[in-house]
Amino acid sequence: MKNQKHIRIFLLLLSMMSIATITVAQVSFDPGNGCLNVIDVSSSQGLGDYGDKCISANYLHEVFINEQFAIGGGIGYSHHEKYDFSAIPVFLSTHYFFLDKRFSPFANLRVGGFGMFGKKNVDINQKYSISSKKTDFNLFVSPAIGVKVHITPDIGIMASINDGVLPYYAFDTRRNDYRNKFIHDLGISIGICFQIDGW
Repeated sequence: MKNQKHIRIFLLLLSMMSIATITVAQVSFDPGNGCLNVIDVSSSQGLGDYGDKCISANYLHEVFINEQFAIGGGIGYSHHEKYDFSAIPVFLSTHYFFLDKRFSPFANLRVGGFGMFGKKNVDINQKYSISSKKTDFNLFVSPAIGVKVHITPDIGIMASINDGVLPYYAFDTRRNDYRNKFIHDLGISIGICFQIDGW
């Protein structure tokens, strides 16, 4: 039910952005006007037996290869509710805009690593607890699809659906032991994208 609520909110935002495109002249990104900067916030629900609620915020800075493709890096912060820990991912990021227009669907991929801190539910042998043992790798992956719409030629709004994936040793209730698990959370992200001349 909660995932359906998130999808309804996303569709409402999408329809509002679609209406706005009718009344404003077409504008899109210009690689000559600086890099793509994105600041976004996200609220997620867990997927599967080990998923968890998560809130996150991210900053991305990408260089335009052309009007539709950009690549760069970013940093974020996320808090995972049931496992009760926070993470700081650092990642490579890329956006592909399917249309060189004011309103465009896009795909985004973020890949990198993460550090954990503030861990509370550690080695308590209960569901939604993690082991003090380090994972083999701290991989962070987050694919997303969404839409962007420009308010001005240099500022726009983005809305997307994303899947955040983190691996860590979570308590497996079936095996009564900690196992390396990929934890998925499906979220809705809202952000602002902008260009600043020379930056």
